[in-house]
Amino acid sequence: NSIMGIQKDRVRFKVGGKIFETTATTIANAGRNSLFGAMFDDNWNLQTDGSDEYFIDRNPDCFAVLLDLLRTGELCIPSNIPEKLLYREALFYGLLDHVRSAKWGQFDGNRLRLSRSKTGQAPGDGTAIRAGPDGGCCVAHGSMVH
Repeated sequence: NSIMGIQKDRVRFKVGGKIFETTATTIANAGRNSLFGAMFDDNWNLQTDGSDEYFIDRNPDCFAVLLDLLRTGELCIPSNIPEKLLYREALFYGLLDHVRSAKWGQFDGNRLRLSRSKTGQAPGDGTAIRAGPDGGCCVAHGSMVH
């Protein structure tokens, strides 16, 4: 039984000199479009150095955060890791969508609320959305502006 082509239950990584051990299921949570999906794809024929661990020359602190995200689905960024650095590492691993989703949550239209509505004139018949300097937005559809 394999997950994303991973034959064994446990997987070891050596990232920036630090050893990480996890399960194939955790790595599979990254998805096929991630670096891990590519690494364990049957078509890649990834080779180890004979030690049954995969070497990745990247930041081990960020790797730990991203691995925890794959384990739990929750993003906990320690204060010693700049957010920009974590995003860069997430981009490298193909996990940026995972990070964004964990940080902001899935878009849920039911959580939106109208703060105010204003009627007015909108040119043409199209729809337009404009962001306001205070973080709000205006939506124009036909002759209605909200």
